[in-house]
Amino acid sequence: MKILLTADLHFHRPWFDWLRSEAPFFDLICIAGDVFDLEHPAGFLPQMIFLYAWVSDLARQRTPVALCTGNHDLPPGISLVRPGVSIASTDLPVIGHYAKATRWIQALKLDHQFAVDGDEKIVRTKSGESITVICCRYRADGRVDQWKPSTGKSLVLHHEPPANSQLAIPKAGNPELSLILAKLRPTWCMSGHVHFSPGEQNQFFERIGNTVCFNCRQNPPADRLPARPNTIVLDTSTATAAWRRWFSATSYDEIIARLE
Repeated sequence: MKILLTADLHFHRPWFDWLRSEAPFFDLICIAGDVFDLEHPAGFLPQMIFLYAWVSDLARQRTPVALCTGNHDLPPGISLVRPGVSIASTDLPVIGHYAKATRWIQALKLDHQFAVDGDEKIVRTKSGESITVICCRYRADGRVDQWKPSTGKSLVLHHEPPANSQLAIPKAGNPELSLILAKLRPTWCMSGHVHFSPGEQNQFFERIGNTVCFNCRQNPPADRLPARPNTIVLDTSTATAAWRRWFSATSYDEIIARLE
C-alpha cells in the first residue's frame, strides 16, 4: 500500500491542485490538519466552498482520503466572511451542507471513501491489504479523543506531534498523545503543526515505543512557496518512508528511511 502523508497546507491553492493530480497514484491520501489560512483576506467561507469542491473532485477519482482538523481549521469566534466579500448564489447548496453538519468537517464525508475527525475507517487495496485509519480532532485544551485498539495495522492522524519527541522540536508537542500512543500502540502516527525550521534537525520520523511517528515538516506560510507541498510517501510493502522537502519550484531533498 502506498500512502501519501502531508499536513499544514494553509489553503495554498497550488498544493491542493497538485494533490488532486497525484491522488490516482496512491491508495490513500492523508492530511493531518491545518487546511485553512487564518489570515485569508476573504475569510473562511470561501475556503470552505473551495475545499468542498476539491473533495468532490477527489470523490470522482475514487482514492480514499483521510483528514483531521488542526488549530487553524475554523477556531471558535473566527469571522466566516470578511466585509465586502460576496458569495455566489450557486454556492448556497454547499453552505447548506455545512450548516446541516454537526461539525463543519463532517460535511466533507461525501461517500465511504472519506474519513474525518472521529472516524476509524478500514481502507483496503485491490490486492487485499488493509489498514485502519483513525482521525483525531484538534482540541485546544490539549486533550486527545481515544480510539478503539486495532488488531491489524493502523494509522493515526493527529495535528500536534507527540510530546518529548524529535518531531515536535522546537515546540513542546502533545503530552496526552504520547501517553495514548504508548497505551494503544498503533502502527503509525502522522502529525504536522511543527513546520520546517532552519537550523533545527527537522527529523521527519521517529519510533516511539511500538509506533513509527511522522511529521512532514511543511514549509511555513510565505509570500512565495514551492509548487508542491512537503510530503511523506509511506510504502507498507517495502516498509519505507520517503520524505520529500521542496525548497524551490524544481528542487527538493529526499530522504528515504527504512522502518524495519
